[in-house]
Amino acid sequence: MYRTSIAFIFWVLFSTVSAQTTPPSPGPSRGFVTVVQSAFHDGSGTPLRIQGINVCNKSKDEGFIGNLGRADFERIHSWGMNAVRLCIFWEGLEPSPGVFDDAYLNRIAGLVAEAKAEGLYVLLDMHQDLYSRKFGDGAPLWATLDEGKPQAQVSDWNDAYYVSPAVQTALDHFWADSKAPDGMGLQEHYAKVWQHVARRFKDEPAVLGYDMMNEPFPGKDAGLLEYTMLARVAELLASKPGQPHPSVDELLKMEGESAGRKQLTLWLADIDLYRGMLDAGAPIMQDFDRNRLMPMYERVRKAIRSEDKKHILFLEAAMSANLGVETAIAPLRDESGVRDPQQSYSPHVYDIVVDTDMFALYGYQRVAMIVDHHRSFAQRNQLPVLVGEWGAFYLDPAAAPATAEMKQRFAHYGFGDTYWSYSPEMSNWAGLDALKVPAARR
Repeated sequence: MYRTSIAFIFWVLFSTVSAQTTPPSPGPSRGFVTVVQSAFHDGSGTPLRIQGINVCNKSKDEGFIGNLGRADFERIHSWGMNAVRLCIFWEGLEPSPGVFDDAYLNRIAGLVAEAKAEGLYVLLDMHQDLYSRKFGDGAPLWATLDEGKPQAQVSDWNDAYYVSPAVQTALDHFWADSKAPDGMGLQEHYAKVWQHVARRFKDEPAVLGYDMMNEPFPGKDAGLLEYTMLARVAELLASKPGQPHPSVDELLKMEGESAGRKQLTLWLADIDLYRGMLDAGAPIMQDFDRNRLMPMYERVRKAIRSEDKKHILFLEAAMSANLGVETAIAPLRDESGVRDPQQSYSPHVYDIVVDTDMFALYGYQRVAMIVDHHRSFAQRNQLPVLVGEWGAFYLDPAAAPATAEMKQRFAHYGFGDTYWSYSPEMSNWAGLDALKVPAARR
């Protein structure tokens, strides 16, 4: 009842506001999408709102592509969408140090051509989850320097960021630019992979640009982040009359148990408690943003711009910003301090119930706060917004109201978006109607 009534209120509210809409785009065959005064413009100079979906195959055994092809892009186009965010993988591109797999790159180019033929733009997303296929997907095994440390067993995959010594060690080596087996730094390899991709697609207008890293996250600081935020939760609960007073260690234990996580989620329906938790973690993540993430982004920018000065660079905040921790990343600049004219902010938006069985506790207030944070960041930095991921509702029919509310919110702010994620089975999903883009809003 709570979920449906809140969705209805938002629907009525946003239906009374004139959403930012643009005329239909002539499509990728007419030229490069550019950033002009904090907005996307298509090849004819018309303002463009990007609305699409993620297309991602994480299986090495299926060549990171599988059966994806023209029929899928035709289906996506039939839903009124004009773009896909296509996952590509470092492991596929550089299977051995310094050796590029151009057969894989050719397959990516083939998908770009098929999407273009259906009138879709393609955002190339260098995807990773838990850094490497050894734990999830992304980096090749030769670039996974985990020092033989143990991988934690977790019930929710992304909990490994916070508790796995192996994942944290591998990430710390990447952020330290430790040397790969050939003596070159890991980040230098990563930048050269992007340079190779940019060289291939520099003259292709169907490519929107380059999402330089999916959901970057620190190594051991992730454990510190979790402890610090839950310590604040414990402190705030203790200040509330009549509330239980769990210690931070008790909250950490609850995080690893289904019933405990449900109770914690119920407490975090209090938006002040939730905001206080995020604020406690912000200094840790902002230090990561400034001192590790941005130097990597600047290195990748330089590598890409040595080949391609046309395409848009998409800046992702760290994964903690998905949940509302305020980011400290900044617009990209060249070596002389001149701001790169072709860049966009590309955050993700996820509630804390995503990838759990607790969708009934979906937090509309939490999500509204996350989106408002992203909007404020974009306005301060004069950047257009493409929300690279949101949703992850899969085929849950109960998620239709949340899907509709989110699309209305993005329309209200003029954000572009690419939903996570595509599957052919979505044709029968109750939430698809909310994702479809009416002709007047394309």
